[in-house]
Amino acid sequence: MDVIVSWLVGSVSWFALKVAGTVAVVWLASPEELSSFEGAVLWNGGIGFVCYLLVAVVAGLAHRAPERRRLGRNALAVLGAPVLLTLLDGALTAVAPDPDPALFLACAVISLLGAVAGWLLVRAARRS
Repeated sequence: MDVIVSWLVGSVSWFALKVAGTVAVVWLASPEELSSFEGAVLWNGGIGFVCYLLVAVVAGLAHRAPERRRLGRNALAVLGAPVLLTLLDGALTAVAPDPDPALFLACAVISLLGAVAGWLLVRAARRS
C-alpha cells in the first residue's frame, strides 16, 4: 500500500507539473528555439528534469517508514511512477502523427536522470 500511495502522489504531481511545464514552454520558448533538435531537447528536457526531480521528491516524502529504509522498496516507490509515466509518454509519442523518437529518447533520459536525482536527494535528506 505504501508503494501505491507514493505512486499516486507522484502521478498527481507529475500531471500538475507537466501542465505547468508545457505552459512555460509555450510562453517562454520561441518557435525558432523549438524548431531545432538542440533547442527542443534543452526546453523539453530541462522542464522534464525539473518536473521528474520534484515528482521523485514528493513521492519520496510520501513514502513512510519503515518501508522506506529498504533500498529496493524505496526505489520502487519513488521511481516507479516516473518510469511508468515515461512509458505512457512514449506510447503517446508513438501514436502521434509525426513522432520523433530521438527527441523523445533524449528528453526521457534527461527526465529520468531528474527522477534519480530527486530520489537521491530525499534519501540524503532523510539520513541527516
